[in-house]
Amino acid sequence: MPHSLPVTSSLQDYLEVILNLLQENKTARVTDIADRLGIAKPSVIQALALLKEKGLIKQDPYGPVELTEKGLRYALKVRHRHKIIYGFLTQVLGVSPSAAEEDACLMEHDLSAETFDRLLVYLKEQEVDPALKKEIEWIDQ
Repeated sequence: MPHSLPVTSSLQDYLEVILNLLQENKTARVTDIADRLGIAKPSVIQALALLKEKGLIKQDPYGPVELTEKGLRYALKVRHRHKIIYGFLTQVLGVSPSAAEEDACLMEHDLSAETFDRLLVYLKEQEVDPALKKEIEWIDQ
């Protein structure tokens, strides 16, 4: 099963930020998303329109942003890809946590489905911590 996402890396970032805000604050507002991403509100509004068009979010005018079921699945997939790549970098390659965090952010969007699938196969054969094993199991489902 290929582990790719049908949205751009930029929109993946939005989904992940919305998920994080919803889990932290129980709400995701345009201002909060803009602050978290360090961008202007008009840019957020434009991106949210694309996410809404793709059926990934719901938002009433001037209201908070909610993930649809499909949007939640994609947001979780982005998060799990990030955690798996981070785990590979730290546990297998011995990269420092700070460098691994930065690199995982860059890599999570740009790895091809084929490369990510091969990474999963490789990690399944390695001795890694149980938390990383759970991430691998989740994404395989």
